[in-house]
Amino acid sequence: MISSICFLTTYRCNAKCDFCECGPKAEKGMDIDEMIRLVDEAYDLGTVGLVVFSGGEPTLLGDDLFRGIAHASAKGMLTRVVTNGMWGITPAKAHAFVDRLMASGLSEINISVDDLHQRWIPIERTKNAFLACYKRRLKCLIAHKMNKSSKITPNYLREYFGVDLVPHVHGREYTAEEQCRLISTGSIIPVGRNEELADLDDHIYGSWRQSCGSVLRDIIVGAQGNFLPCCGIVTKNTPELTRENLHETRLIDAIDNANRDVMLNWIALEGPAAIADFVKSKDPSVHFADEYVGICHICNEVLTRPDVRRVLATHMDEITERVSLHRAFLERARDDKAVASMYIRG
Repeated sequence: MISSICFLTTYRCNAKCDFCECGPKAEKGMDIDEMIRLVDEAYDLGTVGLVVFSGGEPTLLGDDLFRGIAHASAKGMLTRVVTNGMWGITPAKAHAFVDRLMASGLSEINISVDDLHQRWIPIERTKNAFLACYKRRLKCLIAHKMNKSSKITPNYLREYFGVDLVPHVHGREYTAEEQCRLISTGSIIPVGRNEELADLDDHIYGSWRQSCGSVLRDIIVGAQGNFLPCCGIVTKNTPELTRENLHETRLIDAIDNANRDVMLNWIALEGPAAIADFVKSKDPSVHFADEYVGICHICNEVLTRPDVRRVLATHMDEITERVSLHRAFLERARDDKAVASMYIRG
């Protein structure tokens, strides 16, 4: 079930981090009227309760950002801004900015803090931004990434901010006070700009053999109005992720088309590691690494490598049958469970 829509409102950013396609020279972002139209289309789906404004740096939109927040909030939807905290120039300016965000109806904020971002943004600004949110009791998550050699660690941030940050664990419930000082730490995914320069020995490797919890579950709208059927980290020009232009296609039709895509369903049902295993079984000369930083790391390999795509194209009939049977089985099991629950309630 699709429960959120995320706007990559602009690819413009005052930072130019490695592995990120955004930067200072990117074109102007989404038109606010187009964004509002898509918020309305998402609302009409009946399941979307959260609107995320990300980027690039969404606060570069100026008044348009506040207008978008206010529109979604007025419809009863939760709203989130993902920012690097560049606007925390002084404590006073940070407090004024947070007051305006909250007055527009903002529900929560994510602030990106790590070695990559802090090459471009003074960490004092990030501290001012976080403390302004914390003191206003705005729900706030520090979005932190790191490698083995990273200097900005969770403990460093606890000491520097002077606040006991609470590790975010998916599915756990937090008090209202704890929700204002959460931190989520993950590995830096070496996918995107300068990925060929990544020191893979410095990266932290983790779980990557599971199915994807993002594809066909998250709605991402790119700054040019393009529909993305997953979190958007894999940014290469691939058929699966080069979807409809939402200037011309209704959101519901774009979602429906994505749900008919065999490869996207395979990633959602079994995950990219299963696809890699299939490719190796058909052509043992195709090699994959023993470890990956995360699921997006191996997904990037599966979707962008020409040797992998050649094997997949050769066996597409078998793949289609495999994925169709898997999805049909799950839908039948879901329907049977729904029928059973009706009898139990009766």
